[in-house]
Amino acid sequence: MLEANHLQHPLTEESVRTPGETYDWRWMLRALLRRPLPIVIVPALCVLAAVAYVMLRPANYTAVTILNVTDLRLASSGQDTFFAEAQFEPSFLETQIQIVASEPVARTVIDKVKLAEATGGDVERALKRFRSSLSVQRVGQSNLVAIAYTARDPQLAATVANEVATAYMAKLHADRELAVQSASSWLRDRLREVGPKAQIVSAATPPIDKSDMRGILIIAAAAVAGAVAGALISLVLAFLDRRIRTPEQALAASGAECLGIVPLLEPAARGSTGTMTTGSGRFDFAAADTILSEVAARPFSPTWQALRNVGVAIDAPTSRLRRLAVTSALSGEGKTTISANLALMAAAGGKRVLLVDAQPYDPALSRALAPSARTGLGTLLAEADTNLAAHVLEDPRSGVHFLAFGKPGDPAASTQLLWSPAMDRLFHQATGYDLVVFDMPPLLASGDLRAAAAHVDAFLLVAEWGKVSTDELGAALALAAPVRDRLIGTVLNKAAMGKKQRLLSPEAAILARQSAFATAAGKDRGR
Repeated sequence: MLEANHLQHPLTEESVRTPGETYDWRWMLRALLRRPLPIVIVPALCVLAAVAYVMLRPANYTAVTILNVTDLRLASSGQDTFFAEAQFEPSFLETQIQIVASEPVARTVIDKVKLAEATGGDVERALKRFRSSLSVQRVGQSNLVAIAYTARDPQLAATVANEVATAYMAKLHADRELAVQSASSWLRDRLREVGPKAQIVSAATPPIDKSDMRGILIIAAAAVAGAVAGALISLVLAFLDRRIRTPEQALAASGAECLGIVPLLEPAARGSTGTMTTGSGRFDFAAADTILSEVAARPFSPTWQALRNVGVAIDAPTSRLRRLAVTSALSGEGKTTISANLALMAAAGGKRVLLVDAQPYDPALSRALAPSARTGLGTLLAEADTNLAAHVLEDPRSGVHFLAFGKPGDPAASTQLLWSPAMDRLFHQATGYDLVVFDMPPLLASGDLRAAAAHVDAFLLVAEWGKVSTDELGAALALAAPVRDRLIGTVLNKAAMGKKQRLLSPEAAILARQSAFATAAGKDRGR
């Protein structure tokens, strides 16, 4: 067996810590390209909403009245007294602007134009609406003040703007009359001519054009805002995404080094299954309608390179590994494909290999390689006097021996016997093999994996690229702690190699280069 100290991978704080990512522009670009849907969908929804708003919004019109506001003072020169415009002060004009927009002026206009009728007689609501529609501003650096009022009716907008100017001038006159009441008769006439004066320079007329923002600008602004929002959503999703796509993430989640990356494989051409019978005691990898013989069909490919690395780890000088169990965190991550190809790689290296389907819940390997097999591992465990050689099938091309799971009478009982003391009979009769590869259930079957840990030398963990998260893998390993302690390494499986993925992932770019390397090597060998 492999020495325990060479298989221990304690998940210390340092080992489980997610590798720090560099959140630079490259990371953001990859995040946006990996999740383009929010960048497309969110702006589209915003544009649709903006178009609906532009089409359904009521038209608004703004009318403007221009006032010239001055401040007259009494001035004297020798024996003469005359009126002169006071030196301009910014605070004076700002004060007059506040008076124009003051509540007394507003209430006067509301009463005269009967604006409260639109709010059912509610003066306070009418006052609030009036103030939101009124704008009083200084025109440039001049003494001119622009009174603008916005309404859905252009005539009403012009009427209100003019009435505001009239009400303001009436207030100035009333305030001046009140101030001169206590003065002498000679001074009253003069005081009536001093102080703030206002003159209408341009009276408001019903506007012809709408004052609303142009629809095209609203739609463009909605598109830009949607694009920004979509990009932010993509970045947030990328930041929260903990699915394993890199060797560093696999190492952080499992505590064992990543030994290889296997690309997403295309199924081989469909072949006949007629040779895969127990009657002849043989099976044929090449006849299976699967991708189980990828390494034999495509030497030097990325899959071949990855499993070659696993084989080197198995043959390390410090190990005496004979029993290897291949598992995964979840179902469907490709551990069966890795198990079969790993057995082929080992056999090509001159080893006597026994491939065992130890998956009682879904014996996919048996269905692929020996669909008609009625006996196998389940029979071997249930019958004390049976012999391993009677149930083993051989592929004459590769030399791999295969033990199917078979079809036992009581599946539940066979599952209980699996990894029980009855397994000792298998190991005793399998001493002539250099390597026994077990295709195991996923870590979800934690009881089976925990029991198997007492009988195998090491586990190889298969994780599907972009499917299982670091949290899920960590939780699955925590339920089967003995597996975690005996991990020889991990393999990232089903990695995408498309042009988009090569741009997003350095690992995918390496796979593409390995594929090109395999093609070139194959051509050289054919010369």
